[in-house]
Amino acid sequence: MLPSKFVEAAGFPMPWQEKHLQQYISDRLQERGFQIHLEVPCNGGRADIVTSWQGGAIAEVKKYLDRDTIYQAVGQLNLYGLNNTHKLVVMGFLTPDAKGQPSALHTASMVEQNPRIQVIFVNTESEWLPGNKIALSRVVQFFSLLKLSLPNLDLGSWRWWFRIAKDNPMIMVIAATLLSVMVSQMKRELNYCQQTNQVWSCLFSPPIN
Repeated sequence: MLPSKFVEAAGFPMPWQEKHLQQYISDRLQERGFQIHLEVPCNGGRADIVTSWQGGAIAEVKKYLDRDTIYQAVGQLNLYGLNNTHKLVVMGFLTPDAKGQPSALHTASMVEQNPRIQVIFVNTESEWLPGNKIALSRVVQFFSLLKLSLPNLDLGSWRWWFRIAKDNPMIMVIAATLLSVMVSQMKRELNYCQQTNQVWSCLFSPPIN
């Protein structure tokens, strides 16, 4: 898709700026259930996007990606990537200059020889195009809800259990569901035993299927 068509379909204001593409990309990632932080101070600079995508990624967004801007973005990302293991992702439109496209694609393939670096031309990959719905990752959503941080395992303290319940509502939902199933099963077995006048033997017999 031509950048001009992409911008029109995505509803960017005119004249559009790099920040609009940055916001568009972050919105798409959030649609997929990933956490997003914009303009994050990082090793003397400011990373455009820091996200939980790909297990942790730092994205540098440029309006148009040609040979020079790819090298520039990679240089910035190498700085931002010090002292962490995040994926380093260059994102932007493939340059509309037909003469510059071959060198842009070649440069992308060269820098991607480093397995940590990825170059994404957002107007050439279907998953980033406007109007293409991205299915939410239920696994990502589930684990984003389960923010399991257990600083002090004081299992005997009601305050500890209260904090776990407050920070992890999904755990409480699962626990309540299991408890409901157990109570229902116990009631069913007790009713059966009462009806057959065999309460004592039922208490020590295998569960009823």
